[in-house]
Formats: sequence, C-alpha cells, structure tokens
Amino acid sequence: MPQKLVARLTTGAVSLALLSAPLPALADQTIHCRSGGFNYRYCPIETHGRVELVRQTSFIECREGRNWGHDRNGVWVDNGCAGDFRVGRDSSGGKAVAALIGLAAIAAIASSKSKQDSQEVASWAVGNFSGYDRVERVQVELNILPGGSLTGRAGTNAFSGNLQGDSLQAGRQRFRIAPQGNGFVATSDNNPGNQIVFQRTGSGY
Repeated sequence: MPQKLVARLTTGAVSLALLSAPLPALADQTIHCRSGGFNYRYCPIETHGRVELVRQTSFIECREGRNWGHDRNGVWVDNGCAGDFRVGRDSSGGKAVAALIGLAAIAAIASSKSKQDSQEVASWAVGNFSGYDRVERVQVELNILPGGSLTGRAGTNAFSGNLQGDSLQAGRQRFRIAPQGNGFVATSDNNPGNQIVFQRTGSGY
C-alpha cells in the first residue's frame, strides 16, 4: 500500500479516535441566589464556566448581564432578581460535546479564546490594585488577571467581574478606566463625578 495512503488512513483514524473520546462528565448542581432588598448578592459555587437560570422566583424579571451573571467561582444577583441557577455540565451534555468535537478541538478553541482574552487587557491593567471610593466611603482592592477576569473587595464585601478593553465591570458597578501613574483611574458610567484612583500594589501573578 502506498505510504501516502497509509499516512492518510492513520491520520483519519487518529482524528476519529479524538472525536469519539469521552470527556469527563461534570455533575450539574442547582443553587438558589436571591437579591434581598434589591441589594447585590454573590453566591459562591464552582460553575465550570456554565450557568443557566432554570426557575425565576422573583417578581422582577431576571436578565443575564443586567441583574444576574456569573464567573467561575459563583453566581451574582442584583436589583431584586432571585431564582434557581443550574451550574456545571451534566454527563449527557459532556458526551454530546465529545461526540462532536473531541479533545483536540476543545484544546484548540480554549487556547484561541485565551489568546483573544489576553489581548483585550493592557499590561498596565493587570495586577493587584488599591483605591478609595469616596462615594461609598470604602477601600477597594482589585486583582485583575491577564484574561480579564477580576476579583475584589469593597470594605468587607467581596465581588467579582471582568475587564474588556477599557470597560471594567466590578460587581454591580461599571467603570471606564485609563492609565494614570503606577495604576489607573476608574470613572463610573452612572456617575462620571465618581472617580477612583487605583495604585498598583502587586503583579497579580
């Protein structure tokens, strides 16, 4: 049999093996998260990057990105949203994905997405920062990762969010940021008079 044909058949067999290889199933869980008194609340749980609102329990409509959202470490609700959220991925979903794309394709997609995310965050905005919110009268600490995800603390309250370009979402607040000195200045979208000057306190790695 010609060597080129053998090589093609071997490549095809390897591709089929990758496509049919089962992925580890991630058990899904359901968590109830409620914005009591229209206040922001963060419900910690490992989400594996997947969250679905399966039942709304509030009179206020829950809309993703407006009054609820998530990161890898939990679900947040705000402005009266309450409901049951399914997190993770069930075994049937994992098998369906495995049957379609396989391990190699998933790795390639994850790598490409990681590169795109890292390009969205400027180096001056990556690291640990500290600033004072004069409106809320609290000290604010931020840890921004190269991919854009962030965690922080305002006084005694922990929050999470993300940074894309110059738009910083921190819990229920959204800011526009610009470099300044050894850090950056964040200007509130809702109140341009509210500016927080953040100074770098560490690399964040």
